[in-house]
Amino acid sequence: MTVYQPREDSELLAKAVLEMDVSSDDRCLDMGTGTGFIASKMIDSGAGEVVAVDVNPEAIEEASENLEGHENVDVRESDLFENVEGVFDLIAFNPPYLPGDDEDVDDEGMWVGGDTGEELTEEFLDEASDFLAEGGVVIFVVSSTSDFDVDGYEIVDTEKLWFEDLYVLKSE
Repeated sequence: MTVYQPREDSELLAKAVLEMDVSSDDRCLDMGTGTGFIASKMIDSGAGEVVAVDVNPEAIEEASENLEGHENVDVRESDLFENVEGVFDLIAFNPPYLPGDDEDVDDEGMWVGGDTGEELTEEFLDEASDFLAEGGVVIFVVSSTSDFDVDGYEIVDTEKLWFEDLYVLKSE
């Protein structure tokens, strides 16, 4: 398994994080932190505490190195919310969202979100509300290549790439 490096989708989510109204009283969660890129944007936006989690031990190692020196960051291994406690004012997730069979794609599986590309995102959303503070916000990335239904979510931002449209969606 390798660590997902920031790309267009990461940049789109980072922009959304930086545009959020985050304060030093806020607790933020970077789900699927990878390199720690989004967690660093949460710090830059003024978050009081950031928890960065990933299922990939290699990602935890890389994110820990990249976020070293920030006392208000806790990096830990977690399969979605398995090792997450408490509630958060902002939860951000750039999930694997491409359709496919992750058992057949080896390292490329870091991009696969299930057969239709939406399964992991749906699982995340089913649990996220249990970890959201009153008035809190969830923002996440989806791709037009998945079957994810964007109805019922606010579209925060979008970017058209040659083979897909990326969306940052918001749920409260």
